[in-house]
Amino acid sequence: MLEQDQKLVQEAQQNPEKFAVLYDKYFDQIYRYVYRRVSDKDTVQDLVSQTFYDALAHIKSFEWRGFPFSSWLYKIAHNNVLKWYREQSKSQKVSLDDINELPDLNADQKLDASRKEKQLEVQKVIDQLEPEEREIIRLKFFEEISNIEIAEVMGLSANHIGVKVYRTLKKVKQLLKS
Repeated sequence: MLEQDQKLVQEAQQNPEKFAVLYDKYFDQIYRYVYRRVSDKDTVQDLVSQTFYDALAHIKSFEWRGFPFSSWLYKIAHNNVLKWYREQSKSQKVSLDDINELPDLNADQKLDASRKEKQLEVQKVIDQLEPEEREIIRLKFFEEISNIEIAEVMGLSANHIGVKVYRTLKKVKQLLKS
């Protein structure tokens, strides 16, 4: 996968029209990530567009550092979302109702009542976490990316992320018990 992405990036660096393949490959992933952070569909579309515009604008300066190309896109999206929140001066809240409205591109199934109840319980716990802890949980478990990729996105070391994941999960466990 890394070799395939590396080839696609090299092609896009030489011919920006080839960036469309990377766009198609990662659009859904980045859209879901931004949607979970913002949940206003118009804003999501703007931020996702800005993310891919920024990526295309800087594709020639992209360098391989052993991380998947998606890590770079997540980092750009993360920074765009943070910038938007700073500009909006809003607190970050994501409703589970909004998450459930996110189109599932692989299956269109309704959640059963017990699963929805569990999601509400988990959401209440997530709302009690610090913003950085929420972001780590989102990236680790909703986006399913590695600690190394999270470190790249957040500008921290992988070891530091590992410690933060451990501590945050411990905190979540305590909050779920209470």
